[in-house]
Amino acid sequence: MLPRFLTASYPMEQHYFMVPKFALSLIGFYPEQKRTVLVKLWSFFNFFILSYGCYAEAYYGIHYISINIATALDALCPVASSILSLVKMVAIWWYQDELRSLIERVRFLTEQQQRSKRKLGHKKRFYTLATRLTFLLLCCGFCTSTSYSVRHLMDNILRRAHGKDWIYETPFKMIFPDPLLRLPLYPITYILVHWHGYITVVCFVGADGFFLGFCLYFTVLLLCLQDDVGDLLEVENIEKSPSAAEEARIVREMEKLVDRHNEVAELTERLSGVMVEITLAHFVTSSLIIGTSVVDILLFSGLGIIVYVVYTCAVGVEIFLYCLGGSHIMEACSNLARSTFSSHWYGHSVRVQKMTLLMVARAQRVLTIKIPFFSPSLETLTSILRFTGSLIALAKSVI
Repeated sequence: MLPRFLTASYPMEQHYFMVPKFALSLIGFYPEQKRTVLVKLWSFFNFFILSYGCYAEAYYGIHYISINIATALDALCPVASSILSLVKMVAIWWYQDELRSLIERVRFLTEQQQRSKRKLGHKKRFYTLATRLTFLLLCCGFCTSTSYSVRHLMDNILRRAHGKDWIYETPFKMIFPDPLLRLPLYPITYILVHWHGYITVVCFVGADGFFLGFCLYFTVLLLCLQDDVGDLLEVENIEKSPSAAEEARIVREMEKLVDRHNEVAELTERLSGVMVEITLAHFVTSSLIIGTSVVDILLFSGLGIIVYVVYTCAVGVEIFLYCLGGSHIMEACSNLARSTFSSHWYGHSVRVQKMTLLMVARAQRVLTIKIPFFSPSLETLTSILRFTGSLIALAKSVI
């Protein structure tokens, strides 16, 4: 039995970017959040914690490369996620005005598409899907971050059970001044490092949730456009030509539909401009994270294996959501072209026929979130999985 907020019965307006809003509001970075003095101070505090965590993890990992490669990789694997999370945090702050504008405009456009049960069905389906998938991402990230703390606590509990001393380290391997790793300051340091892990998670959920959410909401707009084009061009009797007045009305409505299609294309271009750094950095670092996680799985035993299996699964879910969102837009464009061409456009005037064929040609140039070197799609995911399989086989042969 799913919680009500993950079902289609939950109000559609509250489904809209629900999980990214919740996640980014926790650290004071949601674009529509009121920027009071307290929110600004809280967001700067979280930025400082994440920034110092990136430095401390990287320093620890680089320092231990020549001493113990397994320990070094245990620090360098999560530091890749921390640095990527910092990039996402900065990008969300830098583009906050553009993101706010996109959120408001897409909300306005989707609210207009509730005049029929069919359109409302599209909206419920994809709004609910966006909430469920981003909530899945939140759960995966939460489990990954928590597993590091659980592993550290379990290791020390086992040490104490065997009469050994407690190791005063943090859940994520970091370099700290000695006083911060001793009592009475150690619990505070431990809590802040644990919170650093959750900051990393919510930045991922916020940025990735924006990407997936916008892709699915654009899909709703394209599906509603597809329905409107089919309804407008429908002809009851193909042998009887519509009247001049009716054709004039269809031309006016067709012009509005063309404008709507152009606006969706423009919104997609704007989203590409906002998400280009985030998405490119995500795919580049994800390959490094998966590679180091696989090596860690081969090097560690016990709880260490569980931690990195969970970590690898979480990264895989993130890549899947990016590719799924891109594929939905591409499929919606292709369906729009096929549906429009299959309509009764040939039963109308020459002007309407020309406008229809121009829309078909435009829809055949599928909308994509343009990222340097590639576009996120399920085909891209297939290539990534094949490449990852090759890396795993290579790592096994070496180790």
